[in-house]
This record gives sequence, structure tokens and C-alpha cells, in this order.
Amino acid sequence: MAASSGVFASDLEVIYTTRAGDTLIGLERQYLSAPFGWKGVKALNRIGNPMRIPVGTPLRIPESWLRVEPRIARVVALSGDVTMDGQPLTLDAKVPAGAILRTGAGGFITLAMPDESRLTVQPGSAARMEKIQGFQGFTGQNTRIFLEQGRVETTVSPQRGPAARYQIRTPTAALSVRGTAFRAGSDLASGVAQAEVTAGEVGVSGASSSAATALPAGFGVVARTGQPLPSPRPLLAAPSLDGVPAVFERIDMQIPFPSVDKAVAYRAQIARDAQFSDVVATAVFTTPRARFNALPDGSYQLRIRAIDADGLEGHDATRSIELRARPEPPQAIKAPPGVLAWTPSPDAVGFRLQIGQDTSFARPLIEQDIEGLRSEPNLGPGRYAWRIASLHASGKRGPWSDVGTLDIRPAPGPASVEGYNNRLRFVWAGKPGQIYDVQLARDEAFQDLLVDQRIGEAALTIAEPGRGRYRLRIRATDPDGGSSPWSGIQNLQSLFVLPAWTLSAPAAKSP
Repeated sequence: MAASSGVFASDLEVIYTTRAGDTLIGLERQYLSAPFGWKGVKALNRIGNPMRIPVGTPLRIPESWLRVEPRIARVVALSGDVTMDGQPLTLDAKVPAGAILRTGAGGFITLAMPDESRLTVQPGSAARMEKIQGFQGFTGQNTRIFLEQGRVETTVSPQRGPAARYQIRTPTAALSVRGTAFRAGSDLASGVAQAEVTAGEVGVSGASSSAATALPAGFGVVARTGQPLPSPRPLLAAPSLDGVPAVFERIDMQIPFPSVDKAVAYRAQIARDAQFSDVVATAVFTTPRARFNALPDGSYQLRIRAIDADGLEGHDATRSIELRARPEPPQAIKAPPGVLAWTPSPDAVGFRLQIGQDTSFARPLIEQDIEGLRSEPNLGPGRYAWRIASLHASGKRGPWSDVGTLDIRPAPGPASVEGYNNRLRFVWAGKPGQIYDVQLARDEAFQDLLVDQRIGEAALTIAEPGRGRYRLRIRATDPDGGSSPWSGIQNLQSLFVLPAWTLSAPAAKSP
């Protein structure tokens, strides 16, 4: 393929090498379209005898003279807001030459060309498929895409044959290849275009120049309207993803990574396939931390690259990741001392509770399935770690919640009682600085309260109640604000023979 003038000119030519038995009239019948004929080829190539052409003679034939064979691209992946000529696209839809593709803020589309080249149009882009064609009698494919706004990524199959060509144009520059992987960007408002090559080599030309700059793999260039093309420069290094976990257990995926020198932003992408044809999420972040949410559970590929101050995007870093966030874990909520409580969780039919001496949970003290939203574990005083997970109807356990702390403080010891002058005085062992809640109730559920007081000493005096049976319990609050569970319930009752009261030993377990 050759061009005798500007990159955008219509006089691109195919070089055809003659074989035994070729005549200009025969070439016209085989390759040329009306009204172009063999006489034009004769004049253009200064052929003396059109019936006797030496084998191996190179003949220049303008592309516009050849018989065109229209071809069709096919949608192999898409997500979000994507349209063709203003109409929504669907998977496996056919995309002809002349079609205008637009992607919304979260839209992605990947096309497979007839030669299996891949073109991915990224979010916020507008691209016109100017040419998708072959030429009768010639091998190879002639593809040209005009990127008005946004970005595209493409992997071009090796272009074989004299008529093969793959080109991406922008208002500022043109990129021509015969087999490579590269990216292109265009900002119509600023008149800036970027080109980045990740494999092979690309020829880059300014909109008003026929001179092409070779752009090898690992280099990029920024073209500006009205300015000559600058020298290619190396792409920024790929960020390290060694510290990124292989499995994420939260719908809100937080992905930190080390910064890259000279980077002002980072593009992160998540795809279902290793070729990143089926991209499901992409975003640009100004700090080295990517964040995605609302993706379905599954296996993905993560790709991150650094962006420099001129918008050139650097080398890719990729990593396989998995999202296992469902059913979502519940969240802990405030509960009385010694009690664990949590919120409901979508899709959960039950919960699995773990309590351990430390956050490793290597040897859980308690591991049990619970249907409700609270638990009052029977544990002695101490500080414990706990976590909760949701159980799906299928039996699958979801990820564990964040680790919480269960602080069980010693409950006050048993109280004693003395009666005098129609009054009762309760006394128990306490610690300096503690505050006590004391309840005396007529029922075991402590709903019918006779006394409900908070005091600053380990003793309480009350008026003698009427004869009968009552329940007593005490709770201590330490100076740091932490509270103990209620003490075991003691039964208070009057003696009928003597004018005296008795207080039983505490019950073994609080309600």
C-alpha cells in the first residue's frame, strides 16, 4: 500500500505484482470497477504493450479504481449505554461501514472484524466505521475508523495482501498499522490526540502531513492541532499489583496499589476475559486506589495503567481476581453488655457466628448457626473477637463480617440484705469508681419494676415492700464506660413466721 500525497488523500494505491499470463485487459475484468479501465492502468504505469507485460512488474492501481467487497463487523461484547446510529445495540449485532457508534459514561463495546481484529470503544466515545471492506481478487481487509471523541483500544491481526490496511483517524492525527496492539484517544474540544503502542509498531501522521512517524511498542505520542508531531516517548511503567488480593469479599471493592512515578491518574478496568474484550467496569482515579461496586460475584481480570500529565496511558498491569461478596455479611449493631446483635442481610436465611480468643479464629470458642439477629454467648469474663456471616438457602456461607469485640466484664457478686425500721438495705462487693444499676421486680422478665435506680456505691436502701416474692439483679459500669452483664437473679421474699427477709443465691444464668 502506498500514498502519493497526504494521509487522508483519496489516491492511496495498491501495488500489484504481475504474474505469468497477465494482461491489462484481464486485470480490468478481474479487479477494476467502472468506469475505470485498463487504459488508465497503462497510462499511470507507462506500459508500452498492454498484451506483453514482464512477469514481476509492479503495477500501481489506485484504491478507488478497485471493485469493493463490503464487509461487516460483529458485536462480541458490550455493556452499559451503547448505540449505533442512535439505536441501542445488542450482542452479536452486525455493524456495517458508515455506522456511528456512541458509548455513554459507563458504556463499552467490542467489535470483531472479519479478519478477527478486535476494536474496543471505551466509555464516552464517538467513532464512525468509515470503511470495512475488501477488494475483489485481493486478499486482506481495508478498515478505517474515525475516532471523533474518546478512546479506543485495538488488537489488529496481521494485515496480509497488497490491499490490506488498518487505520484509525482522529481530527488531529492518523494511525496506520499492519498488525499490532495499540490505543488511541481524541479530545475534540482541545484538539489533542494520543497514541500508545503496546505491541508491534504504528505509523503516526499529523492531519496535514504525509510524513509518518514510527511509533514502536512501549512508546506513545501526543498530537496537537496545528503543531508538528513531537518525538515518541516511553510509556509510564506498569503499577505493581503484587499486593492486590486474589479474592474480594465486599461488594464495595477497594483496590489500593503503589503509585507510579510521574503519574497524575490511573485507569482501572475489570473484564470477564483475559483479552479485555468483555469489559464490565472502567474508571479513572486520581490516586493509586481503584474502587468498584455492584459487580456480580464471579471471576474477573483486573487491569490498571498509569496516566501522565499529557494523557498518555502507560503499560498495563493485570491480575486475576475473584469477587465472593454474597450473601453479604450483616453489620453489628449496638446491644446490651454481653449480647451480640446484627442487622438483617439480603438473601440470608440464617447466620454463622464465630467467637475466638483472638482475630485469627484459629480455634473458635464458639461456632454455631443462628436463625435470629442476636446471641447472648455463655462465656466467662474476658475480651473476645467475633464475626458473623450470612447463610444462603443453598447452604453457601457468605464472607465474614468485619471483626468485632465482645467485652464481657465480671457481673457484680451476690447481694446480702438486712432489714430495719421498715427498710431494706442491700450490700454487694464492688470496685472503686463503678456505678451500679439496681432493679427489683415483681416478675422474672423485669417488666413490673418496683425499683430501677442508678447509684454510685455498692449498697442500696429502700422502703420495705409489701410481703411477697421479688427478683433482684445488679449491673456495674466501669469508669471507662464499659458495662457488665446483669448479675444472676436473686429471689427476695419475706418470712411469715418472723418479721424478716431472705435473699437467695444468684441464678446460674441471666435471662
